[in-house]
Amino acid sequence: SDTRLARHSRGGSSDRSSTLSSPKFASILSTQDSWRAAVAEISAEAKYQLRSCPKSTWDFGVVFVSGYDGVPVAEVTQALNEALGTKEAIVGAVVESCSGMLTTGVLSRAGSKGPAGRRGISLLAVQLPDEATANHAADGVLTKPVPFFLGKQELLGVSQTIMRLQGQLRVRGAGGNPTPRGWREYLGAHETRPKGILLFIDPLASKYVVNHVLDGLDLAFPETVKFGCVTADLPPATDGLAASVGGGSVRIGPELRVTLADGQVVKEINGETPVKALAEVSREATPLEQLLVGRNGFLLGLEVPPQIETDRSKVWDGSESWGSSERAPSYATLQKQASGSDWLVRSIEPLPDGQLVIRREDLKKVPPRVGPAWLRCQLHVQDLRWARKELEVMVQRYLAARMFIPGLQRPFGGLLCACSNTASDESTVGQDGSIANEMDVAELAEVLGGTNLIAGALTTGEVGPPGIAMGGSGKKRTTRQGHTVSFCMFSYEPTTGEVG
Repeated sequence: SDTRLARHSRGGSSDRSSTLSSPKFASILSTQDSWRAAVAEISAEAKYQLRSCPKSTWDFGVVFVSGYDGVPVAEVTQALNEALGTKEAIVGAVVESCSGMLTTGVLSRAGSKGPAGRRGISLLAVQLPDEATANHAADGVLTKPVPFFLGKQELLGVSQTIMRLQGQLRVRGAGGNPTPRGWREYLGAHETRPKGILLFIDPLASKYVVNHVLDGLDLAFPETVKFGCVTADLPPATDGLAASVGGGSVRIGPELRVTLADGQVVKEINGETPVKALAEVSREATPLEQLLVGRNGFLLGLEVPPQIETDRSKVWDGSESWGSSERAPSYATLQKQASGSDWLVRSIEPLPDGQLVIRREDLKKVPPRVGPAWLRCQLHVQDLRWARKELEVMVQRYLAARMFIPGLQRPFGGLLCACSNTASDESTVGQDGSIANEMDVAELAEVLGGTNLIAGALTTGEVGPPGIAMGGSGKKRTTRQGHTVSFCMFSYEPTTGEVG
């Protein structure tokens, strides 16, 4: 995905000829044993990289913490907020592993799967040009970073705002759909059009809250790219208190149909017991596919949900709704979608009675009361060699998509979020702890022109639209991904003629 915010150079090996209209990007990793020492090292490096800039503060940042047991993330984030001068425009998250540039100039990773050490703190920081830091630029584009938090209480506030707007509509007359207006008003965006939103999901948040927030943001900002990850589960406290999308799996076998399901339990696939259906696919697989299945097991891909309609032009959306003015698509029409689909890949667990459990997905009722009597699905198996080829294709698709946006400058930085099971083995790690040759890093560095412009994390899930999405152009539904490699590219789009 491309948030279209800005372009830079980080310190160290990057060039320092950036002008006032060029954003600066920093990716810094510290592996100090003490988190306070790590914060001090990151702060010193961040200030050093701004030594030739007229402004000595950063505009927004993201902090990844990994391996520090019993450390309050809020305290780490607040310490960096005061040191960097981000004015609360900074987000902190616990992840399994985090990556960034060490002070030695090597891109490495810290955490449970990091060669740099068992613990570490990574910082992604951006300084925007002076002319881009106003609250609202030309044409209502939101350019100043605005942090927000959404939980159960905040969702109640969103609902109250929507109800108030609905009451005003009855009194003053029609004025547009109150639901997206309510979301924008509650978040303080109003009539602005942000190009990108970074999201970080609490792994303990309920599926209802997560789905409600993602759907609400898609309604309020349909052309805005949402990107992020699911943070790591916090370890139990001992001494105090304890986000483009390319798959890492390949399709195997023919497309199947879930014909009976209830919530997270799949009871029938193609009209028979799920375990039996999986056994038939395994028997017909090639020797290589059988080897991969025996090593990693099956993954189940579910069809990506359709885009939410913001203008109510299509009343029927495939959900259990009554009284729709548009007839559901025919089976023949749905069958034509069988080729070229994007899939949400999920882990599955067999039950003693032959059924399957999908813990990170709620299928509700299959068959539903309205719509097709089945749900399309596709079996997958993890194959990192094939995933690397697909990632190269995704990068080419991203470069091609950029060509259709006039005036868009070269990306100045990237955020990489990958599922922890896609991490490369030790054979791709350099003697100095460098991960520059890993599958996802090498492809991203080729686009950005160097590894010093990459920050990333290994997560328990990613958030973003499937395939390629460009901020401000096109509408794609935001989904919670799994077993994928996702990257977000930051680009600067000048909003005034003087800037160019």
